[in-house]
Amino acid sequence: MRTTAASLIALYIAFLIGLDAPKWAAMTVWIVAQESRGMSLSKSKYRMAGTTLGAVVAVALIALFSQTPALIMLTLALWLGLCTGIATALRNFRAYGAVLAGYTAVIIVMDAVAAPEHVFDIAIARITYIFLGIIVEAVLAAIFAPGNPLNDARRQLDGYVRQAAAICAATLKGDANDVALHPLMAKAVNLHTALEYAAAGSTVMKRRLGHFQACATATLALLVAARQSKTPPAGALELMSETQALLEAVATNPSARHLAVASLNERVKTACSQEALTVGALPSPRLILLDQLRVLLESLHQALVQLDSLDHEQAPALPLAFHIDPVAAVHNGVRTFLAVLAAASFCMVTGWSSGPGFVTIVGVVCALFATRANPVAGGIGFMLGAACAAIAAALCNFVLLPAVSDFAMLALITGGFMCAAGLAMRHPRTAAPGASFAIFFWNLISPQNNSQMIDAANFFNGVLILLLGMACGTLIFALVFPASPRAARYRLHRAVRRDLRRIGHHPGRWTGGEWLTRTADRLGHQLTAVGRHFDTQAGRELRGLLGAWTIGDAVIALHQLAEGFHPARRPVAVLLRRLTDIDPLRLARAARSSARHFTWQSRGASESKRQDLLSAAILSLAIAEAASEHGAFLGAG
Repeated sequence: MRTTAASLIALYIAFLIGLDAPKWAAMTVWIVAQESRGMSLSKSKYRMAGTTLGAVVAVALIALFSQTPALIMLTLALWLGLCTGIATALRNFRAYGAVLAGYTAVIIVMDAVAAPEHVFDIAIARITYIFLGIIVEAVLAAIFAPGNPLNDARRQLDGYVRQAAAICAATLKGDANDVALHPLMAKAVNLHTALEYAAAGSTVMKRRLGHFQACATATLALLVAARQSKTPPAGALELMSETQALLEAVATNPSARHLAVASLNERVKTACSQEALTVGALPSPRLILLDQLRVLLESLHQALVQLDSLDHEQAPALPLAFHIDPVAAVHNGVRTFLAVLAAASFCMVTGWSSGPGFVTIVGVVCALFATRANPVAGGIGFMLGAACAAIAAALCNFVLLPAVSDFAMLALITGGFMCAAGLAMRHPRTAAPGASFAIFFWNLISPQNNSQMIDAANFFNGVLILLLGMACGTLIFALVFPASPRAARYRLHRAVRRDLRRIGHHPGRWTGGEWLTRTADRLGHQLTAVGRHFDTQAGRELRGLLGAWTIGDAVIALHQLAEGFHPARRPVAVLLRRLTDIDPLRLARAARSSARHFTWQSRGASESKRQDLLSAAILSLAIAEAASEHGAFLGAG
């Protein structure tokens, strides 16, 4: 109801100021409308930027190549392909802004190609429609969906911490498995996205975003630490049981639990110190477990401290890292370029009078869906929504709207259709058809400042162009670089190995948080690629991803240790060289040698240095174990 009202208000204002195509103001409201105010503001910001950039490019293309239509089409296809490729490498609504910069240029150029002298007026009108729709939607969202982004984000984060604590407790008991743990780890990336949207809707939330991100990242580290825990040897059962009980208490109520976590962690550290006095050639299994409990409790403590300080401290956003697939970016750019070029060539050869509209639809569909995991399914859903919009628009144009002449009746008739579309957009299964209906319904009824009846021939020609353009774009998805989950998984695994080499070359350029968030993002991509076909191979690949995370995280930590402790530099340097080679066997041997070296050095060191050196030995053993266990994953390709 809110979005329907906003679209009608934007349409009415467009009528009042005499815009030539007021439908664009109403369409924009539905395009930028989102579940929360923060999401709407974030999308609106990038839509404004993308529209402005696309309009500037369109004016420049017409000014430079207005006498050579073939060159205009070629450069336009290149521009849209470039924008689509860039969008593939971006995240959230930044990607949408890049896509919009591409297809805005297509829309304006196709409108102005027959009358190039009016391109500036067309561009200004386009920007006006978009900005009007965005402003009206933002105002109504602020009034009728104010919410509280800070409290909403806190509630989401609190729920994530509770879930993580519960599954970690179950993992330590042996009651949980990777099927439950992996999706929760991948969920951290979605949580970071939600926090970014909340920050877009609240300046207070924006100032405190760093605390929220730190809490989410620490919780993710907690999940990883719980997964790496071993079966407790004799003498460590009591501390393990206490850790389980504390995690269960956090799952019930995480508030003010950080003191209890810190107290238990001190006891674990004391046990580590006592065990270190009797260390042999390598750390004992009990010492390894105690050190893992220490890491787990430190991650839990950091998460709870950040959670308890959200309301009264300020912190800027933290640097995070996510997965980028350059091959997918190139594929999306190339197929969008070929689709627009093929559509434009067909129209130029045949002299089709409706060619500009056809090229516009092909460009918009390719740009919107090329970056999705399954563009064919998205295109089909959009076609279904457009077909439903055509039926509803025909009913309005030829039965309902000719009988009315005032805006109140127009709003009453169209409002019912739009409310239904808004409800459809709220459900994942009907979101694509609902969004398509909401956008193209306004395009097909094309309300004007007069009661002139729409010509039936023009209407059905417009419907034909719309559906043909969508079908052409969807066909391009199916034929040019068709989606291949297996190839996507192979590229993802290759990117993991490439990043491990980069860590080996330049470990100082990485932080543990960046490596962790990128791994979680890749875990999400892996789960998406696997889908419902979870088999033995998929399980090995997921475990290989986490094994690679173990190696990278341990190497980053060892490099930080070596920076402040000169005797550790040589064995760490050897590990770095072996990591750049990605030879699992040699890496495992070097890691075991480093573990023995660090253990030997710990015997004559002070207590504080002894703990650091034994932690380094344990990290080295973790590298050796991961390299040996996941050698096939690390050494493939």
